[in-house]
Amino acid sequence: MDLRPEDLGAHLGRGLAPLYVIWGDEPLAMLEAEDALRAAALEAGHERTVFTVQGRFDWSVIFGHADSFSLFAQKKLVEIRIPSGKPGADGGAALARYAGSLPADTVSIVSLPGLEWKQTKSKWFETLSAQAAVIQSREVPLEQMPAWIGRRLAANGQQASREALEFLAGRLEGNLLAARQEIDKLSLLLPPGKLGLEDVEQAVTDVSRFEVADLQDALLAGDAGRCARILDSLRQEGEAVPRIMWQVGATLRLLYKLKSAVRQGQPLAAALKANRIWDRRQALVQTALKRVSDERLESALQDAEQIDRQAKGLAGGDPWDDLLRLCLNLGAART
Repeated sequence: MDLRPEDLGAHLGRGLAPLYVIWGDEPLAMLEAEDALRAAALEAGHERTVFTVQGRFDWSVIFGHADSFSLFAQKKLVEIRIPSGKPGADGGAALARYAGSLPADTVSIVSLPGLEWKQTKSKWFETLSAQAAVIQSREVPLEQMPAWIGRRLAANGQQASREALEFLAGRLEGNLLAARQEIDKLSLLLPPGKLGLEDVEQAVTDVSRFEVADLQDALLAGDAGRCARILDSLRQEGEAVPRIMWQVGATLRLLYKLKSAVRQGQPLAAALKANRIWDRRQALVQTALKRVSDERLESALQDAEQIDRQAKGLAGGDPWDDLLRLCLNLGAART
């Protein structure tokens, strides 16, 4: 069953499905879908367990937990995260087997990044999809961004003029995480009701605090000092590390995707266009592609996954220290 992100609330009002597959390249849609499912499951009394598939993952661990769930008859929430989107032959077979014999009293969520067309036609993905409610996190086309922003503002009791919506859409260039930050900012700075262009321009430009989106630009530019200042500001303001890691992870995955496309013979200009990198950001992205080697990027992706686990209490260490270290490593000159 395909389930649109915007229909998830109504779906949850009717109850939880036993299996969900959330996949795509748009981090905000994935984050909000996962948060909604997690909140509904925890409210219903499910106990949460998270498995992150990386390296040589032992798939028998998941089945061992499933057996223990059945033994003790407890309601569980199982999250299976596959950051690479490639479970491998053994993993694909394990996922198909898991989907075919879901543990009782358990809600399972399989999270995947954006997949290529061939991957969506693989046996393991088709088997999962046949048993699951599938939520694809799609990017919002630029021409639809004003309407998307308008709906978000309306949920906060605000309505913006057409000029104000187009101003925000042009400024954000399809970045939904940044859009949510701006919308949240407007709800704090301006009262409910009609917002004009001047109101929105003033509110957006007058706030001096750093945003998570600023960290993305500093990472791409290789400005390690600015990264450090932004991280310190975000930490002082109480920003949550998992939210930061969505932006950092999206940046790293974008670079990896572009490098892969170029290695496969696709012109960089075409790859940038296919990934919706517009004029203002192309120079930043191209600078990062030249500076960051494949080895350093792969290491950063692994570090990002570890930091995310630290922030969620699933691994030891200080996520802020390791996040700073990751940013400094990416900002260094290519070696």
